[in-house]
This record gives sequence, structure tokens and C-alpha cells, in this order.
Amino acid sequence: SGAFDCFEGIHRRQYVYAREGDTSLIEKAMRYAAKTQQEELSSQVSLFGGGATVALPKPKIETLEPFSEIEKLNLEKEVVGIYISGHPLDNFKFELESFTNLTCQQLNDIEPLLGKEAKVGGIISSVEHRTTKTGKPFGKFTLEDYSGNYTFTLFSEDYLKFRNMLNTGWFVLVEGSIIKNSWGQQTIEMKIRTIELLNELGIKRCKGVQAKVQTHEINAELIHQIELICGKFSGNTPFYLKLRDEQDNISLDMLSRKFRISPVNDMVKELKKWAEVEVVY
Repeated sequence: SGAFDCFEGIHRRQYVYAREGDTSLIEKAMRYAAKTQQEELSSQVSLFGGGATVALPKPKIETLEPFSEIEKLNLEKEVVGIYISGHPLDNFKFELESFTNLTCQQLNDIEPLLGKEAKVGGIISSVEHRTTKTGKPFGKFTLEDYSGNYTFTLFSEDYLKFRNMLNTGWFVLVEGSIIKNSWGQQTIEMKIRTIELLNELGIKRCKGVQAKVQTHEINAELIHQIELICGKFSGNTPFYLKLRDEQDNISLDMLSRKFRISPVNDMVKELKKWAEVEVVY
């Protein structure tokens, strides 16, 4: 997982790709190296007294699109058991920071959370669609975030309501409340109210994005960079600029008439290089 990333001009998919009935570049390279070494060691002499100089053809490198970041990380997890070069949720840090209030690790110690509203986000790492002994469908899915994972079980109407959202590899926000069951052993669980895709949250729930800047930090370059970012991530969400002067304890909120933006993770990431960012709900 990434051992050959140091070689420029070749990416991971090219190493493992193989046409039908053919072998991968890694296998070809190993055979080429072994054959070359064998030729060097044999030191065969031709009829004319010279050494054998038959050049072995180098393995052909196919022209391919590289793995996407998600594909690369999923392969790392599949092969090694952990993510190495990053985490799939790195592309959703803005959504997780803005719209969640719990982690999967906290849900694993659920009793202290009884009675609270819960919003937890992550990637669905496994899904089971099953049937009870009486023939009723139910399902399980495991949500994974930076802290760990938590498995939810859905029965009856809840399962029928959310089963179309239960797909391995989907990035979701699970929202509900922590309750005590009124049946059976009266266990404490998270009663799910909604499941939404993380990549839609910013646009659906965000009423505005505010960039906070100290008055002494304002200059032509700062304004230019903020305008570039707003233009690059144009959308329908209002953009605000909040100027603060801590020395005189004065602040001024201004709504941009020129820009409306798309509040996605990449936009917030770039904006944070120049200003403190806050979501307006």
C-alpha cells in the first residue's frame, strides 16, 4: 500500500492492472528482473567470442486513469486492515465538524447519553439484510468514523424506511435520539429519525457561511483570495464577512451582494487558510 509511490510517472492502478488473460505489471517486472539477473549470471559466450547481448524487452506500462482517493483508501483497508495514506472521511471534515455532536466511540458507551439528541456521521463499512424466524425483514449496518465504529439494528418500519440508504461505502449522517426501549429487556439505543448523505448536508442545511477576519489582517491580498475562493465555489448559499476589532471590542457583520457560495468541504478548507470560518444555521 504505497510502497512504490516514490516512483514518479507510475501510479498504483498501473502496477496491479492486468488485461484478461494477462498478468499485472508487478508480476511482469519481477519476471523481467529475474530473467535479467539470470542472463547476467550465465555469462554465455557467442560463437564469435563476444558476450550474449540479446536485450530483453521491458514490460509495457499501460496508460490508465489512477485510482480515486476513495478507491485507493478502500484497497489499503482491504489489504492491510487499516487506512494508511489518509481516511475516507477527510473529504467530509466540514460536514462532521458542523453537523454532528457525537462520535461512534461515544455511542458504544450509550447509557450516559440517555435522553439526548444524537447526530453522528461516518462511512457505512458493512451492511446485513436479514429475516427473523417469523419472516419479518430487519437489517444491521456498521457506521465508522475517526474514533471507531458502531453497529445499528433496524426492525420493522424503521428498516423498511431506511433500507435504501444502507449501502456499503456511503457517507451518511445518522440523526435521532437516545431512548430506552419499552419492550423486551428495555435496552438503551439510538432511535434513528433520519439518514442523510454527508455530501448533501452543507447545501441542504447551511443558511450561510461566515468568514471572520480581524481588522488589522485586512489587505488587498486577503480580499483577492477570498474573492477567488467565492468565485471558484459559486452556489446559492449566502456569504458573510465578519470584521472584528478586539482592541475596541467592535464587530461588523456584512452580507456579500456579489457572491453566493456552495458550502462544501473543499471550499471551507481553502477559506480556512485565510480566515476563521463559521456556519450559519
